[in-house]
Amino acid sequence: MSKSKSKTTAIPTPPKSGRVRPSRSERERAIDRAVLIVSIVLGVVIVGILGVALFIEGVVVPTQPVASAGGESVSAGEFQQRVRYERWRTGLELIPVAQSQFAREFLTNEQFGPYAEMYRDLQIPTQMGRKVLDQMLDTLIIQQYARENGITVSPEDIEKQRFTFYGYDPTFSTPTPTAEPTLTLTPFVSPTPTNTPTPTLAPTITVTPSATPLPTGIPTATPNATEQAKNFEESQRDFVAAAQRAIGADEALLTRIFTEAALRQKVIVAAVGEPPKEELQVKARHILVKTQAEAEEVLRALQNGESFAALAAALSQDPGSGAQGGELGWAGRGLYVPQFEEAVFNAKIGEIIGPIDTSSNGPNFGFHIIQVQAREMRALTPQEAEQVQLRAFSQWLTEQRTARNAQTFSLWIDVLPTTPTLTELGLPERIQ
Repeated sequence: MSKSKSKTTAIPTPPKSGRVRPSRSERERAIDRAVLIVSIVLGVVIVGILGVALFIEGVVVPTQPVASAGGESVSAGEFQQRVRYERWRTGLELIPVAQSQFAREFLTNEQFGPYAEMYRDLQIPTQMGRKVLDQMLDTLIIQQYARENGITVSPEDIEKQRFTFYGYDPTFSTPTPTAEPTLTLTPFVSPTPTNTPTPTLAPTITVTPSATPLPTGIPTATPNATEQAKNFEESQRDFVAAAQRAIGADEALLTRIFTEAALRQKVIVAAVGEPPKEELQVKARHILVKTQAEAEEVLRALQNGESFAALAAALSQDPGSGAQGGELGWAGRGLYVPQFEEAVFNAKIGEIIGPIDTSSNGPNFGFHIIQVQAREMRALTPQEAEQVQLRAFSQWLTEQRTARNAQTFSLWIDVLPTTPTLTELGLPERIQ
């Protein structure tokens, strides 16, 4: 049998792998698609992260508490708004001071009034932030006490605060013209009080400039009632517009501030009573030195007949009273640090006592030799009576803070605004 031959065809034999390799252009298109997909995914992720960050910053953080009392809290957003307002308002008050010929004295020396402290508040954001936070915490306590005791304010009470804010008297009657009108720097809102008044051991010497520190302007005719009402409306409109431009504030914020001020006035009377007509005061003199050994040496010198006034003038570390022979004048409770107050209100009249240690209160304190010269009930001027009332109210607030478990949270430092800055306010960054 003959051997058969194999059959052949014209069809090419397929590759052994069974796969067709993509062309270069196809590979490039695939890579481009992958890059595009990855870019889109990354973009979505980045946008999502930014969105979450903005949501946290703009929605979550402003609702977080920076302080609380009695189960209620002050939110970060409210705190930020109030700090910006206080920075702006303080700047407005300081501008004419900074432009006066005595700007350096006013802005660096507390003997010329509150302006140096206000300027430092703007220079040190945490200093103002702490004051604003304390004030808002006090407001929270005041509101709680008012609700518990049925204390409310009327629209008339709020409007009265508004009138005071803008210096408007709706019961205006033409007064007797004054010969020399002067410019009074009245803050739009009362300066933020500290929770506890800073005790003063001795009144400082007031330095009065020989010339009028601020311009008095040209005497003008006193506007009539209609003109005053018109000026009041214009002042409101201009101030609100300026606040809106500068810090985004509006009339609602001012109304809230007026309402808080009106409620505070009512709670003060409810909590501590009307301003007193008189109070127990003490008249004393002292010699302040740095160490107990020095105080004991002063005490021995006095016992040996040395002049109290002469020793005070020569040795006392309190220059204010030292220049007056150690004299502190008359003072009621709440003006001295606790150790000093306890001593002068309990010592026998004429007795020289000490050393009294107040060094724990700060670097300007130390050891005192004291002589109580008199102690009696004394009539108060309206201004003195108001100060006594406010000191009592400050003490009441301190007690309420404890009772209502008042506390602040460190978040306030993280969210503390530093704007408007001194430059934005038109004030110097520092006084040369």
